Amino acid sequence: MPNPTDKGRDYLIAPRFLADSTGTGDPALVPLLDAGWLLSHDELGNAYVTAPDFTVRLGYLPEGNRSEMWMITAHDDVFAPATWQVLVDLAAPPEIVAELTGALAAAHSASPASVVHGPTGGFDLTDRLLDEHGWQQDGKPALATFRSPDGLVTLHRRLGHLRYDDELTGDLERWTFVVGPPGRQWYAAATSDFPDQFLDTLATAITNPAPVQRHLRRSELAELPAQATATPVAPSPLEVARMKAATSRSLSVPRTAPAPQAVGSVLAYTTTTRPAALSKPAPAGRTR
Repeated sequence: MPNPTDKGRDYLIAPRFLADSTGTGDPALVPLLDAGWLLSHDELGNAYVTAPDFTVRLGYLPEGNRSEMWMITAHDDVFAPATWQVLVDLAAPPEIVAELTGALAAAHSASPASVVHGPTGGFDLTDRLLDEHGWQQDGKPALATFRSPDGLVTLHRRLGHLRYDDELTGDLERWTFVVGPPGRQWYAAATSDFPDQFLDTLATAITNPAPVQRHLRRSELAELPAQATATPVAPSPLEVARMKAATSRSLSVPRTAPAPQAVGSVLAYTTTTRPAALSKPAPAGRTR
């Protein structure tokens, strides 16, 4: 059980792909909503965002039939089957998904067709991972595997022809990212026709080591993967000023005068003082 006296504090968690989810999809939805995309919900708590021309659709599916995931699809028109699909485990930090949705929103505003169709294959990405970032390649005849130097991110590229239906049902994926240490991994997968520009965005977002902020109790801090670092966030100047003001006000309250004592009492004074007021703490923020 959580310790009720442990209110937690804010930490910067690095690398961010080990920070886990925040339990809300808001950060990844905001870029789309800011671009005028349409938001709806179902009675289970799933959220859906659709481009104004209905060619791109996103689902935030904590209660999805297939699993807890993000699902993004692109379509030639409102009635057309999906051209491509991306699935991301809800255990992924939403800040990573937000970089992808931000790129989708910007590209759709400039040219909706560029989101639905674009160059594919990912060869520039894999060459860059090998040549510029020190990744290693291995794998089986039907599966090329690329591993980051720290072993915490793996990219699988399934080779050969894949049936459309198998890809869209999630039975086979062209691209699969496996992120995190054993036992604490999350996944992102994309179909063959996922445009290279967004595959690059997703790969960059996943491998970005920049920290993200999380509010954690001590028990939650202890559950972080061993490879993660957690740096306490110093209070802002405004928070420091508020704490000083609260302490100053509490210390300035005059002490209650002692009750009259009977003649002959040995208690001529009291050592009891009012305790300083404490500042109110900030509220606390799968494997397939």
